[in-house]
Amino acid sequence: MSSIMTKDEYGRAFCKEHNRDICHDCGLDFRDMNRMAEEDAGLKKKRTEVEQTAEMIAVCLYALNGMERMRPRPNEAIFENNRQRLKEYQDKLQSLKDAGEEGVDEALRKACEKQNVSEIQMRGLMQAWSKQNPGKTTMEIGGEETQKLYEQFIAPPVKTSSKPKAEKWTCDYCNKTSIKKLPMCTRCKTVSYCNRECQVAAWKAHKTTCVPIDKEPKSLPQTWAQVESHGGSRVEGKTLEVRAILDESMTRQIFQCKDRVGVVKRIAAYTNDRRIPGLQQGSVIRWKNPRFYYFMDGSSGARIEEEDLPNLKISNR
Repeated sequence: MSSIMTKDEYGRAFCKEHNRDICHDCGLDFRDMNRMAEEDAGLKKKRTEVEQTAEMIAVCLYALNGMERMRPRPNEAIFENNRQRLKEYQDKLQSLKDAGEEGVDEALRKACEKQNVSEIQMRGLMQAWSKQNPGKTTMEIGGEETQKLYEQFIAPPVKTSSKPKAEKWTCDYCNKTSIKKLPMCTRCKTVSYCNRECQVAAWKAHKTTCVPIDKEPKSLPQTWAQVESHGGSRVEGKTLEVRAILDESMTRQIFQCKDRVGVVKRIAAYTNDRRIPGLQQGSVIRWKNPRFYYFMDGSSGARIEEEDLPNLKISNR
């Protein structure tokens, strides 16, 4: 493996040729492994048994759904093996719930949402490929073409400035989000913690990359979770930044949009002409004073009204 990957001080892996945690050129995806490395290093809080079991249920469901669409279809033994694994994890999660463990339903919801992102990303890649290859019906996944499509249409909004920016509303250790500015590391001034307990727990790992600076950096753009934490109220003076990765428009313009941490939610146009000027697949949307919205179909994200248009900035490559 050392011939195809490198590791950083926390044990996180990246492809050796391009230094990416997910690389379509090399056919490598280290993201799940890197999350475990961060937990083992003490940089991130370890997931609970409930969270881990819920994630395995979501993985099994995603695998079964994917196999149903495969042509040729996998043999029944493979299906049965995955069904059995799914049942084992479902029984385990139920036993944890019966034992009084809290947050079981919420953990399962979050795990399924995370797996759903993979499905949306694949649909987005296929949509972008189809537009660039009219008339063709077979897409080969992997390689240079897939990487270019990913970077142009699917990747999170990229940082355009070399200057450091600060995460001020999400705990760097436990990932909890607050509507109030969190206490910040007084040395590097780029990460925050919800309390001293989280800061102390993360310090052993964080200190290896904690570089003192004098001036507090500007804030990073808002994430979907940070906007949602305001309960539907406007987040005054802050900016949500997302990339439109999948066009689901019918009678009105609707896009699945990914934030800088990889969370995907919907943006729907409730403007006079049911469109957002300039918006297309791959666009980066910057919305000042955003607010969260829960749609009647159970999805969530943002509803853009006519009055919101002056606060929107759409960037296309």
